[in-house]
Amino acid sequence: MNKNVGIVIVSFLFALVLWLYLNLNQSFSLDLSIPVIINSSKTQALAEEIPNNIDVKIRGKGWNLLNILISQDLVYDLDISKMKKDSKIITEQFVNERLKLQTDITVIDINPDTIDINFDKVSEKKVPVRNNIVVNLRDGYSIIGDAKLNPDSVSIKGASYLLNKIKYIPTVTKVFNNVNSNISGTITLKDTLQNLLKVEKSSVDFFIKVQLSAEKNYEDIEVKILNVPEDKEVLLIPPKITISIRGGVEELTSISASELIPNIEYNSIEEDTLGFIIPELVLPENTNLMKIEPQKLQYIIKKKQEN
Repeated sequence: MNKNVGIVIVSFLFALVLWLYLNLNQSFSLDLSIPVIINSSKTQALAEEIPNNIDVKIRGKGWNLLNILISQDLVYDLDISKMKKDSKIITEQFVNERLKLQTDITVIDINPDTIDINFDKVSEKKVPVRNNIVVNLRDGYSIIGDAKLNPDSVSIKGASYLLNKIKYIPTVTKVFNNVNSNISGTITLKDTLQNLLKVEKSSVDFFIKVQLSAEKNYEDIEVKILNVPEDKEVLLIPPKITISIRGGVEELTSISASELIPNIEYNSIEEDTLGFIIPELVLPENTNLMKIEPQKLQYIIKKKQEN
């Protein structure tokens, strides 16, 4: 029985080798995508983007194509550090040299067939990092303030004309769902111009403050009138208001009524034609105004009596 099994295995392996030999002696087409790696000096800046890959279609016997796939480190190291002026590179020449193509292998198509190398003056500047973090909060929670990025700006280096167009460097998009507490971590910067631009950092740290949100009323807040002439007196009706603000629970507990200072400029009263005025209010950081009651105040302007 064991002898029969051995014969079956040997026969199968022989048939497999024979099948591979016969099939791999036939002609096939092979599509390759060869990454392009740019090596440049610190004083060089590319004025135009260079493709990230060279796409090549070759045709030849299966054995030769298989040898290319398993024995080659398919990377195009493009060294431009010794180039002094604008140049044009024929990519087919590289393909033939790098892949060591045998005479029976034909290059059917290559894209791009040439690479233009154009230089510009090297410049450097600092730009802000734009946050692309998306936070979906659990019901009843809110983000306190803006996301903190560290660093919040990075230095970039490249061609002068290109840097003039760049206003910021974005992070990659990252989504957090059902969030009910602070989140922090490291996020990668989005580099879509890696062949043209050198960015100081590849990632930044982030911190986003999240708290249970609440609403709080502050009653009997006196409205101040600013820049009243010495010979005038203004009476507001009513003189006090109720302010309702919304924010994180921890934030609201630290805010006292004395920090809320609604005010009205005297000039706005004089210019009023409706018979009422709406007070202005500078809110504490990381809070939102929900309502002011009453929102509209009437007023009486009196001339001060001399003593």
